[in-house]
Amino acid sequence: MPALVPATPPAVDVLIAQVEQDLHAGELEYRAGHVGRAKDHFDSAIHRLMTSGLNYSDDPRLEPLMDRLINTMHRYQMKTEQVALNVERENQAEQQENPTEPLSPLEEIAEAANFPSDPEIAQKAASELLTVPHDLPLTINQPVLTYLNFFESPRGRAIIEHSLARAGRYEGMVRRVLKQEGLPQDLMYLPLPESGYHARAVSRVGARGLWQFMPETGRRYGLKINRWEDQRMDPVAATRAAAEHLRDLYDMFHDWYLALAAYDAGSLTVARAIERTGYADFWQLYRLNAFPFVETKNYVPIMLAMTMVAKDPKLYGINITDPEKPISTDSFKPGRSLDLRLVADAIGVNVKLLQTLNPELFGLITPNDPTFTLYIPAGTENVLEATLAKIPSTHWVGWRLHRVTGDETLASIAQHYHVTPAALASANSLSPGDPLAQGQALLVPAPVIPLAIFYRVRPGDTVGGIADRYRVSIGELRLWNHLRSNLIRIGQVLRIYTRESAARYAAESYGRYRRAPAGGTYIVRWGDSFWSIARRYGVSVPSLRAANPRMARFGLRPGERLVIPRR
Repeated sequence: MPALVPATPPAVDVLIAQVEQDLHAGELEYRAGHVGRAKDHFDSAIHRLMTSGLNYSDDPRLEPLMDRLINTMHRYQMKTEQVALNVERENQAEQQENPTEPLSPLEEIAEAANFPSDPEIAQKAASELLTVPHDLPLTINQPVLTYLNFFESPRGRAIIEHSLARAGRYEGMVRRVLKQEGLPQDLMYLPLPESGYHARAVSRVGARGLWQFMPETGRRYGLKINRWEDQRMDPVAATRAAAEHLRDLYDMFHDWYLALAAYDAGSLTVARAIERTGYADFWQLYRLNAFPFVETKNYVPIMLAMTMVAKDPKLYGINITDPEKPISTDSFKPGRSLDLRLVADAIGVNVKLLQTLNPELFGLITPNDPTFTLYIPAGTENVLEATLAKIPSTHWVGWRLHRVTGDETLASIAQHYHVTPAALASANSLSPGDPLAQGQALLVPAPVIPLAIFYRVRPGDTVGGIADRYRVSIGELRLWNHLRSNLIRIGQVLRIYTRESAARYAAESYGRYRRAPAGGTYIVRWGDSFWSIARRYGVSVPSLRAANPRMARFGLRPGERLVIPRR
């Protein structure tokens, strides 16, 4: 068989161009208000990357491209959710001119710094201080009263009602963590202005999660941020990190108001304000305008006002009619990458519920990390363990589990999952004509996808002969290469799509290959090159060629056994 031209460089170039095109088209559609079309383009870009058959190690441009795509999708998703919330808050006439640039709760509340005052608010606040217990110092002054007034307005009331409703899901967990860390329980109200208790909240400057960690601060407190997950959006992990961070800030300043200001602006900003003025008192720094940003100056008054409202909502006319409740969960450690769709199939839940329970995940695949914990509905852990025990771990990504209903057949099920009846039957040790039982569980193999390879035409080659060799049609070969006739020339490079299982490539798209041990042999597959195999085994290309002189001279051929030198 003629030699294959190494596939990686041209395949990568084509892939990057296609993904960039989808990404650009998605952004244009979103700006035009076509959210559905934008999502289609973003999904297409993700699908191209996941099913390309290329490793991140194949080209240094691939990983940054995936990161940029995921961040763009997440940013627009958050914008869409926030716009929907703004619609609930305000009438159409009151909405901002650009609804695709929504404000985070803190940024929006800060705009009310000059909200008109109501004398009755001061009386309500004073009575609350006498009757409601609190373990953070609460102060009533004009800045705090300004925001208390704001939260009695329709706009402010909507903000805090939505935030307090979401807080119900996390209150018990947050209070437990604060107690374990020996911190004031009233710090549970800090996420109200930060994120509105939205686990996937994103600010304009890139802070994320309930506690709005910036990347560098999150990593400092042990939160993982990679292409698989962002633990700033993990409510449990982020709460523990926030408690540790707040304790460190209090140990630094010995004052909760200064610690809160430092949480917003950074400890260095607060320390410089103290050094510049000589005052280690927040309200003195407030009056002297010692903070470089207005948001930092207003941060503590906003926090105090929201805390007071949260402690006695009815006093301020706030009604929480439908608070969210905690979702009881089991924790499960897969030990390796696992497809959420397979989990959903196994335990009989919707994938969206799993995404809600694991908001830190960027996609549908868990990290290839033995320490990762997946949260699933309570009472389902044993079912999931028993089901996965019957499925080879190599099939945990891309494969599905289907329970037969009605008069389904192998053919109809195969069509639904875009696989062949023969592949479905083989995966379940069945014959194509075997009857199916109601409720029978079928393991569905990953769908077959095209894998591009590149072939250089040699003397004697014809379009028909090449098509027969790779089991494709002449029409397909001409279509893929824009051939107007069956004429080809010696040396011409043809693109050919063979068919391989998607499971391997889906797994590779989310996690690098673990470096295979050097020494031994390797069976050459379609699309392999000396460069890609050398990278996989951690050896040099010259040493790999030297160990295989015949193939170095005549080229790699699928099915041949390649000797892997020791490192």
